Amino acid sequence: MRTSLIAAAGLAVWLTCAPAQIRLLDDTDRNACRAWLIVLADAQFYRPTADVTDCAGLVRHALREALRPHSAEWLRHWSLPGMPSYADVRQPPPARNGAWPLFRIDGDRYAEFADARTIIQYNARLVGRSMNAARPGDLLYFHQAEGATPDHLMVFVGPSVFDSTAADWIVYHTGPDGARSGEVRKTRAFDLARHPAPRWRPVSENPIFVGVFRLAFL
Repeated sequence: MRTSLIAAAGLAVWLTCAPAQIRLLDDTDRNACRAWLIVLADAQFYRPTADVTDCAGLVRHALREALRPHSAEWLRHWSLPGMPSYADVRQPPPARNGAWPLFRIDGDRYAEFADARTIIQYNARLVGRSMNAARPGDLLYFHQAEGATPDHLMVFVGPSVFDSTAADWIVYHTGPDGARSGEVRKTRAFDLARHPAPRWRPVSENPIFVGVFRLAFL
C-alpha cells in the first residue's frame, strides 16, 4: 500500500491510497455524482436541513443525497426554486446489512458516518495547496491542532446555480460553538483568501490550510 505524508501545523496526516467504499461505473456516473453533490452542498446555504450540524455533515449529506434516485417525490422534498435536475448515478454503491456505508473509516471497515479527518484521510486525495488546483466539488481542508475541533472542511462550489454573480463560491458549516449550533455560510474564494483571520485563508503560506482534496471516486 502506497502512502504519502503531509505535515501541516504540526500534524502528520497519513493519506492512504487504499480505495474508498464507493466505486462509480464510469465518467458519466462520476459527472452525475459531482453535479448533484455540488448543487446539494450549495442548497444548504439557502435551506439548511437538520442532518447537517457541522462541516463533515455537509459533505455527508451532499454525497448521500447525490447518490440517491432523484424521483419526483425526492425533488418535491429537496429541490429549491432554480435548482436543476441532473441524470442519476446509474450504479450507486450497495447497502450492507440495512445501512449505507459510504465511507472508509480505517483498514477495511466502512460506515455511514465519517468525521472531517476521516473523510480526508481515507476517502480523498490531495490535489494541491493552491486554489488554482480546485475543481467544483473539491474539499478545502484546514487543521489547527490547538482548536477544540481541529479539523474543518469547506466545499468548493465554483459557479453557483443560485447566484451567478461569481464563479468561485465556497460553502461550509461553521460547526457548533458552545451553546450555538452553527450555520451554513457561503463566500467567495477571492474573499476567503483575504479573510481577517489568516488561519482561514486557503493559501499555501497558511500552515493551517492543509490543501485542496478530491473525493477518491471522483
